[in-house]
Amino acid sequence: MKNFRKLALTLLLASVASPASAAHQAGKDPVAPPEPAYDTATVITIAATVTETRLVPENQPMAGLHLMLRSGSETFDVYVGPSDFVKMFDVAFSKGDETEVIGSKVKSNGATVVLAREVRRGSITLLLRDKRGMPFWNYSVNPPQDPTMC
Repeated sequence: MKNFRKLALTLLLASVASPASAAHQAGKDPVAPPEPAYDTATVITIAATVTETRLVPENQPMAGLHLMLRSGSETFDVYVGPSDFVKMFDVAFSKGDETEVIGSKVKSNGATVVLAREVRRGSITLLLRDKRGMPFWNYSVNPPQDPTMC
């Protein structure tokens, strides 16, 4: 029985690894590069104006809604979250909107991006991540157990 379990596990692992290896050998990237990690040590608050909104396609890193914000002479690329998740808030952003963002300023592929935890526009606040930076869009599978983390 032990040998059967080992064989079944080996076959399962081989079947999962094979498509990824084949895609890699064919010169294709089977998985998009990982997204940058939220760093609580680099959290900033930005009061800024929306200069542009853009949607990054699903097959790209940080797929979803990005806000380009200007505060004084600085411009920030703010990753809000996946499009489907952001659509649940039923909020649209437009050029000229005054916003306040709390998020982690990190590097991704040589560029600086702010991973938004909260985005405020007027009286509306989008809560996107918990205090540790864990995205709420991941909680559809594992909701937070500690309400103080929100």
